[in-house]
Amino acid sequence: MRIATLFLLVVSNAFAAAPWDVLTQGAAEENSTRRALAIVALGTIRTPQADKLVLAAVSDKAAPVRLAAVSALAEQKSRSAIPKLKTALDDEAAEVGFSAAKALWEMGDRSGGDLLSEVLAGERKQSPGFVKKQVREAKSTLQNRKKIVWMGAKEGAGFLFGPLGFGLGVVEGLTQDASAPTRALSATLLGQYRDPVARAELVDALEDKSPLVRVAVARALGGFADRALIPKLESLLDDKSEAVRYMAAAAMVRIEKGRPKGK
Repeated sequence: MRIATLFLLVVSNAFAAAPWDVLTQGAAEENSTRRALAIVALGTIRTPQADKLVLAAVSDKAAPVRLAAVSALAEQKSRSAIPKLKTALDDEAAEVGFSAAKALWEMGDRSGGDLLSEVLAGERKQSPGFVKKQVREAKSTLQNRKKIVWMGAKEGAGFLFGPLGFGLGVVEGLTQDASAPTRALSATLLGQYRDPVARAELVDALEDKSPLVRVAVARALGGFADRALIPKLESLLDDKSEAVRYMAAAAMVRIEKGRPKGK
């Protein structure tokens, strides 16, 4: 009996380490999009180890990763992150600075007030591909019905990934699945109700054909303090989408820690 118990403990410890391996490897990826996706997932966990990786990402060499980190800190609304957010106000990527200013403002810190005023007045230089590009794309979208579906897919990624959602590969291919953003939003809302019915419906959606939906479902299930969900989420660690793998790993860690956070 003792040998069997020890064996189960060893297996359990190895299993518990796997999600962290997925996340830490993702945060160290050479590809900046993968690093950004890993940081988004890490931002939902709220443990010292996860917080350390997110805070470090504010100084990452790639703007998408810095934006992911600032967006995560903004959602956490942790006052301990205020010093890091203040340093991000001077980021060379305008979207990062703006996101930091917005996060600080929402926490009652007016450090980014001047930046917000400059943006309002049109004096702040925007980085290539940010506001000006979005305006151009919006104008062309109104004249192209096919692009309307694509815009809906990007908006759907936005509520899961914040400003970073517009540039993530997770929305690729969603032009053929116009209802995916709606399904993802539904999963997010259902995750706010910790009842058996919502849990069962979310588990059924783990095999949804859309990576955007699978990300939303994994994140939602991470909010349930139910260790029985871990084996179900484990199946997503081999998902073809990096975003899904990272969010599933984060959800498993949240359940293991018994401290569900996030949406």
